[in-house]
Amino acid sequence: MIYRGRVNEFNTVLKAIKNRFDVPIIACFGNEEYDECIPSLIRNFSDEVGWLNDEYIKIKIKSFRLGIIGSRGSLDRPTKWQLKNIPNIKEIYAERVRKVEKLFNYIADCDFRILLLHYSPTYKTLIGEDRRIWPELGCKRFEEVIVSRKPTIVIHGHAHRSKVFSTRIGESKIFNVSLPAVRKIITFQLPLKTSYQAKLTSFFK
Repeated sequence: MIYRGRVNEFNTVLKAIKNRFDVPIIACFGNEEYDECIPSLIRNFSDEVGWLNDEYIKIKIKSFRLGIIGSRGSLDRPTKWQLKNIPNIKEIYAERVRKVEKLFNYIADCDFRILLLHYSPTYKTLIGEDRRIWPELGCKRFEEVIVSRKPTIVIHGHAHRSKVFSTRIGESKIFNVSLPAVRKIITFQLPLKTSYQAKLTSFFK
């Protein structure tokens, strides 16, 4: 959403979204929204954006209950910068996987359950990226959470050079919606109908 913590850039992003879509806006934080920037983003834009920082929200749309869990996600191997600048980052990432797993308890009664992450929850959507840095782009430990908790869909970004934009883990559909990779805004309709899934699959190939 912003570049290297430049909070004011979010005004441009928000304006672009609102000019095109009249919908509730739900967001998680990415690696460019540094921890020290989060209070400012929440303070300045919480009236227009539902921020999810290892949190969940329930929304009723028409007759459906939508449960969304939002998190920056985790990495299997923290980057060198993170190891140097973020104390206990390995423990933070491990705890975040457990925390997200527990949040599913609060949206179990929803018709659709969405897991929104920044980092990839699988290596399957990292194909196209340098294999040597896959552990620094995602966290395979989320695969167990997805299989056991069965979210309707999982959405992530961050994998800018990925060539695989859609996959499946257990009963859940996974989407990499990173704009530099897919080069378009991704939309989908719930429930994911068979014909629509086929259309998405042909596009993502």
